[in-house]
Amino acid sequence: MKYDKQYYLLTGDSLSGSYMLSESEKSDEGLDDLLVMRSIKCKVLGPGYVHITYGDDGHFSPCDYHEVLPAGLISEKFKNVLELFQLPGVDFYPTYIENRGRTWDGRYLLHIWKNHRALHPKRSFYDGTYENDRFQLEKMCLNEDVLDKVSLNERLVFRLNEKPHYLYHESVVVALKAAGLTGVGFLNVQDWGPNSAFI
Repeated sequence: MKYDKQYYLLTGDSLSGSYMLSESEKSDEGLDDLLVMRSIKCKVLGPGYVHITYGDDGHFSPCDYHEVLPAGLISEKFKNVLELFQLPGVDFYPTYIENRGRTWDGRYLLHIWKNHRALHPKRSFYDGTYENDRFQLEKMCLNEDVLDKVSLNERLVFRLNEKPHYLYHESVVVALKAAGLTGVGFLNVQDWGPNSAFI
């Protein structure tokens, strides 16, 4: 249970949560594989594009973080903080935001492909079968037997192998908070649940 306190998930805040952004058909086809748990650098040949699908009242202005599936859309400022940690298994793909004839650059789709099978199979709560990953996660608890064997640098930011949830170590979260980023919230693993996004 010691790692549950150390890890966070990113959430949108009230500023970024007023809008829903999604990839558009103009995005490079290689970006269709952002859920893959390996590098896709050789597949991505061009930029990404996102557009607003909900909440556009004509006053949209990009935040440093938007919850674009699967791992988020971040600003150059956000990217610069992450790059300080030299994170293995985290890639950034230049992406444009388009809205009402305007285009914003300096944004990046995140691909977090470093992954660890790090859910504790007994302390986590889930509906379904853990053994073949056919379950709905209800409560997340991290497995110290797994993470104790992984160097900190290899698990500063990673994806849960079992389910597409992206975890940030508290040291990275401290740096992100200090940067004064807009649009982003931080949810501790201990407080996470399937309805967390609606709290």
